[in-house]
Amino acid sequence: MNTANGTSSGSQNEPAVSPEEVRAALEVVVNSETLARADRARSLLAYLVKAEQNGEAARLKGFTIAQDVFGKDDDFDPAMDAVVRVQAGRLREHLTSFYAGEGKDEPVRITVPKGTYVPCYVRRPSAAGAASAPAARPNGSGGRPEAPRIVDFGASASAFKLDRTIEDAPLAATRSLSDKPPAGAQDALLSPFIVRNVKRFWLALAIIVLLLTVILFLVWR
Repeated sequence: MNTANGTSSGSQNEPAVSPEEVRAALEVVVNSETLARADRARSLLAYLVKAEQNGEAARLKGFTIAQDVFGKDDDFDPAMDAVVRVQAGRLREHLTSFYAGEGKDEPVRITVPKGTYVPCYVRRPSAAGAASAPAARPNGSGGRPEAPRIVDFGASASAFKLDRTIEDAPLAATRSLSDKPPAGAQDALLSPFIVRNVKRFWLALAIIVLLLTVILFLVWR
């Protein structure tokens, strides 16, 4: 359950997840191998966590996310364009895969529950996570936890906005490919063998025409 400062705890007996732990958990996820090629998922997750941690969870609606993250215009209609829902679904799949694999020992897990775009933060049970979560265990100085790594969210939400050219790149590539003939056909048209044979054909045709002209001239003479 999220608290007033945008953090959550796994149970009443465990301390709330601090903003520093949230930032450290986010850094681990966005730099993971699981999301290495998922640019949209990483941008969306960073945006959602930043907004929630800044107390702007109420703004996490499909329309706002579409504009801030995916560069949609003011005429964007969430009912007609499912880009936010689709990308949120893929993000949930990536998070599930990450925490089932390389992130299985992470002390704090980030989730985006279905039906909402507001992220939640779940602490692993203390007994299971004590040995594998150095950021959460005491460092010997008064029992205070070690400072986790902190990721810089940037000056504003625009830092996580996808460039329109990046967003449209797959479609642009598809269009450019569809406008070009198949590679095999293009190579065949430019084949030196065919070019030579075409030249020979026209040369032979010119010789035949010339011979016919000479024959007709001799016949009628």
